[in-house]
Amino acid sequence: MKRLTAIFLLLIVMLNLYGYRLLIAYLQKDNTAIIETKIDQKAYNDNELISIKTILNLPYYSSSPEFERSYGSINIDGIDYEYVKRRVYNDTLELLCLPNHDKTKLQAVTNELTKSTAGGSTSEPSKKATVIKLSLPDFFQQTTDDGTPASVILKSDYFPSQIKISAADFSLRQERPPQVNA
Repeated sequence: MKRLTAIFLLLIVMLNLYGYRLLIAYLQKDNTAIIETKIDQKAYNDNELISIKTILNLPYYSSSPEFERSYGSINIDGIDYEYVKRRVYNDTLELLCLPNHDKTKLQAVTNELTKSTAGGSTSEPSKKATVIKLSLPDFFQQTTDDGTPASVILKSDYFPSQIKISAADFSLRQERPPQVNA
């Protein structure tokens, strides 16, 4: 009986951690397929399209005054857009995009789920003053026996070895460059 209860509770935890993510991933994939079909059948209003222009700095490209079908998506200021058409005209890449509100909502649900799973607060954070204390008792410097400030041994409890930086390693002596044998 205890074993069945433990398995049941483990399944609930696994569903809580991964089941929602799998469900949201499936819904996002399904939503992408629906909007791609809608775009391919041209079942959208041209007034909904948003134009994005960017300078295209490529040495070889073919300029075209006509748009061609494009696939992909972009997220701008938290809103997802699906590419509908693109063209390269002179030195500019112009993309016509359709806002994907369902994908944006699913992404917001994913973000909220991640926050709640990680133990974070899903509400607005309160304006509390936070005090951060920085102390580094594990790190300290010692000078070596010769007393020069350039020779320093850095000790740490985190690293098993000591690192010695010496001024002799970085000499200021100028040398002639090597001769090329041709």
